[in-house]
Amino acid sequence: MELIGSQNIASPDGQTLKMPQTVNKIDPEFFRKAFECLDIGMMIHDERRTILSFNSAAARVTGFTREEAMKSDCRSLFNPVFCDKSCGLCKTIESGQSKTDYETQIITKNGEAYWIRLDSFPFQHNDKTYFVVLFKDVTEVRQLREQVAGSHSFYNIVGKSEAIKRAFDFIRNVSETDITVLIIGETGSGKELAASAMHNHSPRKGGPFIKVNCAALPEHLIESELFGHVKGSFTGATRDRVGRFEAASGGTIFLDEIGDVSPSFQAKLLRVLQELEVERVGDHKPIKVDVRIVAATNKDLLAEAKKGNFREDLYYRLAGAVLNLPPLRERRDDIPLLVGHFLKTLSEKHKRNIDGVTPELMNALVNYDWPGNIRELYNIVENGVAMCKKKTLTLECVSPGCFEQLKAAQPKTTAKTDALLPSGGSDKERIVTALEASKFKVGTAAKALNMSRTTLWRKMKALGIE
Repeated sequence: MELIGSQNIASPDGQTLKMPQTVNKIDPEFFRKAFECLDIGMMIHDERRTILSFNSAAARVTGFTREEAMKSDCRSLFNPVFCDKSCGLCKTIESGQSKTDYETQIITKNGEAYWIRLDSFPFQHNDKTYFVVLFKDVTEVRQLREQVAGSHSFYNIVGKSEAIKRAFDFIRNVSETDITVLIIGETGSGKELAASAMHNHSPRKGGPFIKVNCAALPEHLIESELFGHVKGSFTGATRDRVGRFEAASGGTIFLDEIGDVSPSFQAKLLRVLQELEVERVGDHKPIKVDVRIVAATNKDLLAEAKKGNFREDLYYRLAGAVLNLPPLRERRDDIPLLVGHFLKTLSEKHKRNIDGVTPELMNALVNYDWPGNIRELYNIVENGVAMCKKKTLTLECVSPGCFEQLKAAQPKTTAKTDALLPSGGSDKERIVTALEASKFKVGTAAKALNMSRTTLWRKMKALGIE
């Protein structure tokens, strides 16, 4: 025991008693042994980033012994490319604020690049500032995350349903060829994304991807827009102009809403598809074009052909291969994945820190019929992100109009709490997905997995998930 002073205490009879104060003087070895029990890496730094404490878990992750690390500047141990730029400790030193769940990369003693997730905290002692850093290796977790994300997305097309997997396969197969493709799907179902994916996955990806909304072009301008014109060919043609087909040479032209073009223009378009050459308005000189043609419509073009509204021969020219995109109401399993994807991108766009949605909101989103498909879902999530002041998106966060629509939705299916998890995947994949979805909040992940926190911890340890 060590005497550290005294304190005045009033006795029951009114007298003042001076009582000595003592405290157990704890050997520094006590704290060292406590730190060695931690299963996560721990370092203590001073303001110059000199390492003052380095436990066994830190040695396991980094490959450096305690003797090598002690009294060293952390920048001399780990790759300085990552230091000062993406390190949570550097951010804490600069701001004086704690940083948690910060992921960065380090180079270990044997030259391997490892991803770590770290928390860094400043503290004061004897009028000096020190920094404690807790970290763990998440390299395998990141690799599994990328595998899961890769199996559920393809050039920003997100989903795990059988319908969307068939679309992935279709896009991969046709991308290797120059066959003309017709994409059929409701408004907002992702037709432009599919066309863009075909281009970006093809040998033409280095060339232009030119989008044309045929329905937005008036009849008297569509020929000039697509095929170009020469100076003086009509009032206002003050110079030669290259059309969209020429501009797309070496790449892909995407003709959206192709079912809305007039019969007279259909005949001209058919000739272009047959000959792969265009004539500018006011000129009869044919110009060869090297383009891949992808068209899209929300109409049944064969039915329109039977009614005389669309040329049947043009339909067969366009439909070298046909991709039918399902409406969102037929791929409800993809809604949680889409919501997670939109939350991430929109939170970054609007500088919000939103880490998920409530079960009530997710249930409403899954049960809604989505007449506007993915575009409508995106708009509702963006509206919620912009309006929400909380960390979790709730039904009340969305605008009154959206709120009423979602509340009025009659349940078509039961939204499961593990809807974000890959069906049929391994236990490890499911647990990693749940942890990622909950930003590594074990309690939230356990709830999504329908198990207790204790069970999840046990499974994580057995599967080597730290």
